[in-house]
Order: sequence, then C-alpha cells, then structure tokens
Amino acid sequence: MRNKTIKIAVSSIIATSAFVAAAPSSQHGDAAANMEQLMTDAQNAGNILKWAISVEGSADGVTQPWKQFNDAKIAVANVEAALGEVGFSEKLKYEARLTDVKIQIQRAQGYLDAITASTKIHAKTNALSVAVYSNNLDKVETAYHEMTAEFRKQTILLDRVYGQSTRDRIRNAVKGPAEKLIRDLKNDVTVHMLAKGAASDVKKGNYAEASKKVYEAQAILRSNVLIWENVLQKRIDEVNVSLPFQIVSISHVNNTTLTLKLNRAISSIKASDFSFNNGLSVTNASLNKDGVTITLTTSVQTPGSYYTLKYKGNTVSFSVPGSIVPIYVGDMTIQHKETSEILALTAIFKESNGQPSKATIRVDIPAGLKLVSVNGAANNTAGARSVNVTPDRNGTVTIVFTAKDLNVSALDKIITFNKIEKSKVVETQSSGTINFYVAAKEGTISNKKVHFVDTYHNYFVTNDGVKYNMKATRDVYRNEGNLVSFDSFKAALDVEDVVQGTYHPTSTSSFNISSNMYVTPVNLDTKFSYKNGTTGYRMNGSNIVLFGTGEPNYEIFFYKNAGISLGKTKVKSNGTWTFTTDVEQRAINDFSIVQQTAGKAIPAYNGWGEKTLRVIEAPFEIESISEGASKDNDLSNEEIIFKIAPSKHKNGAILAQDQALVTKQASIIVIDSDGTKVRFTNNQSESYFQSVKNGFTIKFGSIDTNKRSGSLLDKGRDGKLSGTLAIESIEGVTNEYGMNLTLNKGNQITGY
Repeated sequence: MRNKTIKIAVSSIIATSAFVAAAPSSQHGDAAANMEQLMTDAQNAGNILKWAISVEGSADGVTQPWKQFNDAKIAVANVEAALGEVGFSEKLKYEARLTDVKIQIQRAQGYLDAITASTKIHAKTNALSVAVYSNNLDKVETAYHEMTAEFRKQTILLDRVYGQSTRDRIRNAVKGPAEKLIRDLKNDVTVHMLAKGAASDVKKGNYAEASKKVYEAQAILRSNVLIWENVLQKRIDEVNVSLPFQIVSISHVNNTTLTLKLNRAISSIKASDFSFNNGLSVTNASLNKDGVTITLTTSVQTPGSYYTLKYKGNTVSFSVPGSIVPIYVGDMTIQHKETSEILALTAIFKESNGQPSKATIRVDIPAGLKLVSVNGAANNTAGARSVNVTPDRNGTVTIVFTAKDLNVSALDKIITFNKIEKSKVVETQSSGTINFYVAAKEGTISNKKVHFVDTYHNYFVTNDGVKYNMKATRDVYRNEGNLVSFDSFKAALDVEDVVQGTYHPTSTSSFNISSNMYVTPVNLDTKFSYKNGTTGYRMNGSNIVLFGTGEPNYEIFFYKNAGISLGKTKVKSNGTWTFTTDVEQRAINDFSIVQQTAGKAIPAYNGWGEKTLRVIEAPFEIESISEGASKDNDLSNEEIIFKIAPSKHKNGAILAQDQALVTKQASIIVIDSDGTKVRFTNNQSESYFQSVKNGFTIKFGSIDTNKRSGSLLDKGRDGKLSGTLAIESIEGVTNEYGMNLTLNKGNQITGY
C-alpha cells in the first residue's frame, strides 16, 4: 500500500516538472518576436529621421524635425530597454543594428543646432539692418559688434551639418547675407571708431596716437566707397584741424632723396619752406596726393652724417646710413662703385724741406662727378670744373665726391690735384681710375657688350655703365643658348662678350652670352705670385723684368695704371717671353697683360687685362729700434725690438706692411765709436733672432772670442762694445718676397 502511494507521488512530481519546464520555451518565443518588432520600429524611425534632415528628402533648412528626432530617440530607448531580455549573442546583433539609427540621431542633432544658430544669426542680422536704417552710426557700431560676435560663435554650428548640399542650404540662407552686410559696413564702423578714438586722444593730449588714427582712417576713406563717407570725412577733417602740425617721420631714400610724413594733410608746399644744417640744401619739394607725404630732393647727403630739418616750426633729425669709402692719391686701384656711393680722396703736399705745403691746390673735377665737401666744408661743385683749395696744417687736401646723377654712369674718371706757385702748376698728383655704375632696373638686356666683370662680387657692367647683379641660386644662365651652371657662366663671361636676357633685381633673371670674345691666356712666372697675407708683388728698384710663357709667335701687350700703354713683345718659338719696364718708385704699379695673334689691331685696354700684376715698390727697411733695458753698457742678455717700416707712397700714404722672416743663420754686425766690431749669429752662444708682428727681435748673447756668436771682428781700442752702436749689416732677415733689409744711417742701438 505504502509503495503504491510513493509511486503516485513521484509520478505527480515528474508531471509537474514537465509542465514547468515547458513554459519558458513559449515565453522566449514571445520576447524574441517583441524585440524584433521594437528593432524594426527603431530602424523605421531612423530612416524617417534620415530623410527629414536631408535636402534629398523633406529638409528645407528652416523647419526643425523635432517629432521625427524624438520618435527615433524613443524607439532606440525601447530597444535598449528590452535588450536585457535576450541572450548575449542576440544582444550584440541588435546593438549592431542600432548603430545606423544612432548615427542619424547624431546627425539630426547637428542639423537642429544649425537651424537654431541660423535663427540667431538671422535675428542679429535683422537688428543690424534696422540700425543701418536708423542712420545712427553709434547704433550701427553697437549692432555691428553684437552681430559679428554672434556670427563668429554660431558659424561653427553651421559647419557641423552632415551632407554638403544640406549644409549649404542652411548656410546660404543666413551666412551669405550676414557676410555681405559685414563687408558693407566694416569700413564705416572702423572709420567711425577711429574718428571717435582720435577725438578722445586729442582731448587727452595724445597727439601722436590721434595722428596715427587719423592717418589710418584717411587711408580707408581714400581707397574705399563708404555708406556714410561724407559724414565720416567731415569728422576726420574736424579732428585733423584740431591737431597741432607735426612731422611724423623722415625716411632716407637715397643720397639725394628724403620722404617726410605729416600728421595731417596740407594743400601746398615750397622748397624754400625747408632748411637743413651742415650745408645740406633742398633743390625740390613735391607733395603727394594724400596731402601728408612729401618728397624732398637735396644736395648730396654724406654717409654717416647727422642732419636736422626745419619746417614751419617743426624740427626732425636723421642720420644717413653707410660710410664714405676712403681712397688716396698714389693708390692706383681702379674703383668700381655705384652712383649712390660716396668716396673721399686725399692728397698730401709738402715743400722741398719736408714741411706741409700751404700753396693753393687746384682740384680738377671731371665731367660726371660732383663734390660733396672739401676739407670738411660743404661744396656742390659739379664737373667739368675746378676748385681752388688751401691745404690744412698737415698739407692735406681731402675731397668727398660722388656721381653727378644717380641715373647716369661715370666711367674712367681721374681727379687731379695741382699745386700752384706763381700761377704755374709745379706738382700734380692724380687719383686712380674711378667708375660709377648705375644699378640696373627691371627690364630686357638687348645685346649689350660687357665692360667689366667682378666674379668675386657676382656682377658685371655693360658698356653703357649699367651694373647687373648675378644671383647664385635663382637666375638662369646660358652660354650661346646652352644651359650652364652659375660657376660655368662666370668662368666664361669676359669683357667684350655680348650678353642678352631679362633682368629682375629681386626675382629670377636670365642671362645668355650670345657672343664670346676669345682671348688666349698669358702666363706670368710663378716668381710674381702673391705671398699669403700680401696684396701685391714687392720689390725695390726703378725697373722690373717681367717674364713668363705664352703661345709661340703671339704678341703680348702691356698696360700700366689706368690703361697706359707700355708697349709689346713677341713670344719666342719656345713659348717664353720677357719684357722690361719702368716702375714708379714708392708707389703701387698695376700692370695688365694680354696676348693675341701677331699682326692684329692693338687691343683696347678696358677688359683686356687677361693677366694682372700689382707691384708695390718701396724699400724693406727698419722704422725704429727699441732701446735696451739695463743701461749698463753691456749688450749681452738685452732683447732689442726692430720694427719694420710700412711701405709708404711718396706722399706718406701707406701702401703695404712687410713682415720679417728670420733664417737660422741670421746675423747682425754692430760697431761702436772706438772701432770695436762684433757679429752676433742666430742660435749661437745664447743669441736668438725671432720674427714678431711687423718686425723681429734679437736677444744678444755674450761676445765669444772663439769666433762663434758674438764674434769679435775688430777689437778697436778696448775690445768692448760701449755707447751708441751703429748697425753695419743685418743678414738672413728678409720680407715675404726675399728682399733684404735696407739699412739707413739712423739705424742704431742705444740705451743698453
């Protein structure tokens, strides 16, 4: 009975369990079906929203689709709320399907914000338009600033709309009109603000600031059409009249041109209204149409000088940039300058007794040049004329000069200084050749011949005196039409070549050597090569024998200082040549040498200097000898400094500075008043010779009776050196070119 009861109970439990287990399967199916419906609703809502915010759908750029936006958000929320009822894999699937709907909601948010922004911009634009119609500039200014501030802030939202066509629909509705209104009113508002600011500055005494504002406002009024132009011009004029008259600035244009800026406009000027100190004069004055800019043409302004201008109670000062290029008579270096540059030339005159001359000096100024000053006094003499000058207390005459005209070259000019005694010229000193070139302007170069080439400074000059600068990295170079490098072009370019092209001072130029002038090179012997640290070959004598190699049977022509022809010689069949010529003593001698086929016409000097040689003629001599230190009549252990004299022109100008080279066997022989004669030799018995800058030193050792250093050559009266010592010879001390020292009677050793 009991077992039967248990079986019935177990059967009931199993049946109940089966019923309970079957129920979830039915519920899962209902949830899945519900979730799919929610998902479909969300996707449909997203699709509706997509077309509501696109001009390809129903979007008009004005209406905000809030219902569609909210419906999509609710549909998404319903799906997300039901996601907890599905399994993990199903959840991932539905979340992925929601992505596009969420994207549409995000895009819709940008669309709604943009329409809100456009509404705000439109409202501020309307407010500004109302202010314009009120004809009240203060209201316009206030509304303008409010509108531009709102515009800058809201424009960012306009640019966030998805889709180019939809974005343009919203922006074009408000952005275009707003921007046009801003452009139309910008200048009026700016000038209005400047006028108010300038008037306020005048009341506070800030005249400089007021002038700046007036100038800026006037510039806007002059170059633009304004809505309230007449009203604003009147206000600016009122402020301008209330300003005290002032010169705002002065600018240096070139050595004869200045530009002034005034703080307010004027109607007319005269050159006589302007005056300068330091001898500067005004030759012309012109007023720009703006009424505040004045251009003055003056006499030549000296570089490095400081001038003060006076004009109607106002003064302003300025300094002239640059420096004067100093040259001197005796330096035959050919000068290559631009017409804007200024040079100073000095000549020194002495009497036969060596004293400074006081005689009248006539300075001849060639055509194309003009003076700036003579011995410091302003002088505007222009060539071809002469001026008479009294030298200063040192017998010196210094002239400052330049080209007569900035736009006209002056080629191959020589200035002469003539000493006058009893109405006759008794001495003439001449400058080297002087050239002033015109800086080239933008334009075409039409088959011009080359007059001069400076490959170091990268420019060439054509026969009309125009200077063309060559740029290493920007210009285009050709040789007879073939594209070449900058360095190749420079190497090929020579005097008498024909050049064509286009020139641009600051941008790309093109140069073409359309015709080459071929000259066969000539060689000087290596003996004439310049030593390191020197500027020319050094010698001492009245003539020089030049020699070298060339083309057999060719002719070689020789020129000196500014193209003076010296003659010619013929290259021997073995390729060697020799030519002897005079050398101006105590001076710089510049030689130019060229060879060409025998029998041809004599070549022109200019540019034919295929080989050049500078010779500096002057003795290699001692300028001073230091005294000894002990003053005990014992030369041993004394170190004496021998200073080498600079090579000087006969008028006193320095030509070069030799350096002393000492050999290991260098020696000096000295003799005292009683005939004691001693030789001291370098590196023997503590005697040492040493080169120093601009000289050499000798540290004297003891007198050695064994005929070594300090060798006693003659005992004289007592066999000892005493008193002033005359220098009989110095051997083994030369300059860079092997020249031996020239000793003078005054070369003595004292004070030891």
